[in-house]
Amino acid sequence: LAQDWLGRAARDAAVLPGAALAEARAALGDDPLRIAAAFGVEVAVVFRRLALMPGSKAGLVVCDASGTMVFRKPAEGFALPRFGSACPLWPIYTALGRGSGVVLAEVQTAGRGGRRFRTISYCALRYPQGAAGVELREASMLIEPVAGTGGGAEALLVGSTCRICPREGCAARREPSILSAGAESGIIPLAF
Repeated sequence: LAQDWLGRAARDAAVLPGAALAEARAALGDDPLRIAAAFGVEVAVVFRRLALMPGSKAGLVVCDASGTMVFRKPAEGFALPRFGSACPLWPIYTALGRGSGVVLAEVQTAGRGGRRFRTISYCALRYPQGAAGVELREASMLIEPVAGTGGGAEALLVGSTCRICPREGCAARREPSILSAGAESGIIPLAF
């Protein structure tokens, strides 16, 4: 798997070299879709290049059709689960369900000192066995810190994973948080 990701990174750098990416950002701004169109590459290529450039503050998560994260590069202040599933409210899952198109959302991390991030999510479809074969989906979410208090719009409140999310009353919660009131009182909620 590591070899596959290293090969992908090398191919990305070949079609979108760092100097060309810097020039495109200066001319077109930080819109990955405009950059992808200018270079004739997939949006996910631009996401990977933006997140993996030396010194980049952007984070990136990639998941397959099952929702399993197959690549993780955290953005400072946006905690990614080390194993298991992520917050079901992340915009990447909306993109995954749509199958095509882009989902742009501003999110705020739950908990004390929650920070704001601009996320851009995109899902690519592939048919490696042709039209009669399986459809493979891979969704990517670029995570960029927002300076200050954000763009003024209300942000979507998200967590890392249900198990450690302090948010109470979340309609998407699939398991109790170890940070809940029951855990603080010594009563450990059992999940069956």
